[in-house]
Amino acid sequence: MNVTTNTLHVPVLIVGGGVVGLSAALFLLQQGITPLLIERHKGTSIHPRARGFDMRTMELYRELQLSEAIRDAGKALAHSWGIYKNSSLVAALKKIKPGNKTPGKVLGVDKIMALSPEEAARCTQDLSEPVLLAAARERGAQLAFYTELVSFTQDAEGVTALIRNRETDETQTVRATYMIAADGAKSPVREALQAPVCGRGAIASLLNIYFEADLTATLQGKRFSLVILKTLTRKGLLATINSSNRWVFHLHYDPAVENAADLSTEKITAILQDVLGMPGLPIRIISILPWQPTVKVVLNMQHGRVFLAGDAAHVMTPYGGKGANTGIQDAHNLAWKLAAVLKGTAAPALLQTYSTERQPVGLHYAVQSGNWSDEDGILKKNFLNILSIITTVTGAKIASFFGWQQSSHRLTMRYVGGLLGLPAFKYTSAAVLDNALPTQEYQPARALDGTPGTRMPHLWVLYKGKQISTLDLLGKGFVLFTGMDNAGWQQAAATMQVPVYSIGAQGSLAFTAGTIEKILGISATGAVLVRPDGFVAWRCETAPVKALQALQTAMLPFVQPVVYSHA
Repeated sequence: MNVTTNTLHVPVLIVGGGVVGLSAALFLLQQGITPLLIERHKGTSIHPRARGFDMRTMELYRELQLSEAIRDAGKALAHSWGIYKNSSLVAALKKIKPGNKTPGKVLGVDKIMALSPEEAARCTQDLSEPVLLAAARERGAQLAFYTELVSFTQDAEGVTALIRNRETDETQTVRATYMIAADGAKSPVREALQAPVCGRGAIASLLNIYFEADLTATLQGKRFSLVILKTLTRKGLLATINSSNRWVFHLHYDPAVENAADLSTEKITAILQDVLGMPGLPIRIISILPWQPTVKVVLNMQHGRVFLAGDAAHVMTPYGGKGANTGIQDAHNLAWKLAAVLKGTAAPALLQTYSTERQPVGLHYAVQSGNWSDEDGILKKNFLNILSIITTVTGAKIASFFGWQQSSHRLTMRYVGGLLGLPAFKYTSAAVLDNALPTQEYQPARALDGTPGTRMPHLWVLYKGKQISTLDLLGKGFVLFTGMDNAGWQQAAATMQVPVYSIGAQGSLAFTAGTIEKILGISATGAVLVRPDGFVAWRCETAPVKALQALQTAMLPFVQPVVYSHA
């Protein structure tokens, strides 16, 4: 083993170069922090794994100017939506109509799609990771692939890590102020920390069979996302990868009855031909990976100067599509807080809100994903779940028809919003000023209406002659949105170097599709302070006597003590 004697000093060490680790690097770069990312594999994922990004994740990639690149990379899968169930694929196709699909059309919730500037996007992980890697490299991240973490220790000032280049066997000591563990479901960092976990654990045993078979002629223009297939002897889930010749079949097996190693390529091919309903179909097996749908969540995502993110923090089944998305949103929540502390503008106590805010979200989605799994680890197409969606959508449409827009909004947020990927949760922490006690419990968001702890509402506005989303003004720092009567706020925001925008017909953000009272819950003299991650930190419904003092108080959790003049 070759040892490099010089210690490398970095602000943040990211362990894991998958979709969460790469996203964390990009979010830190967005905040002006250059991390070191290490990944034990030679390159990005060669397996499809996660197949899409929800609305909120696409909003975050929009911030990074990467949403269109991600969408383009996954264009072969873009219109493949819908879940079906039958005894074979051939039988299932008889009930599928030809043509392109979108999540809005599939669920009948076009109105809720208007609550975001972005739609959910299909893109498998083997195609999305290269996009993220190229952007991280171009934007200046330090990247070390085929490099593993050997060991780490931490003290009051930072983390000392020993890393090893797996090609040269050369080791290097890294001294980081903070470390992010995005090293996957089996996270060695989580295990080294002996982080307590909760959850039902492994549900069943499956084989992830990635295979090639040209089904273009059989499909005849019909598209789908998933098909639950059950024959007399086998059960599994077929997932489309490119809607033509690449597929994944998750085959259930019982380890007490058969050994996965005994399932030869010939046996697997015969099983696939059977569940597809196509005897003699030419099939090429690309890979076979045993895995277990699992629900396992850490109780705390922060351990000193080490932060767990993604699967390292919350292992969940793929059902509901929240695994990668929740991890990416973890990284976004953490990045601006790390940057603020590293730059000295915020106290380290701000970092404690990471786990307070994100652990309940990860736990909620992990438990939900487990509930969507049957006892064999296969997606459960439950009639009651479908009925809940239909009832909610129908109620929302009726409310909208009668002009009850707030009721329609709340109905869709209650169930369908989170399913599509709107942030249907409310943070309650020391980084949210709403007079509520911080609690590490999942809090649903009734609506995206400017309530502190919820994501800032998306509005299409005219800014400097160009149509943008209000979300396009977020991402790098705090932003103050006000009503039209905002002279006091402008002075206060200028003193504290916070950008301020008025919303209204004659505002700096021209908007005529509604009133600020209904959209943000403030009067013409009120204001909403939004954090760098797009969540509302504070709302002042009407102008206070001293705007600067009020804004200073609102900013206290996010800044080191500074004295401003009250002249």
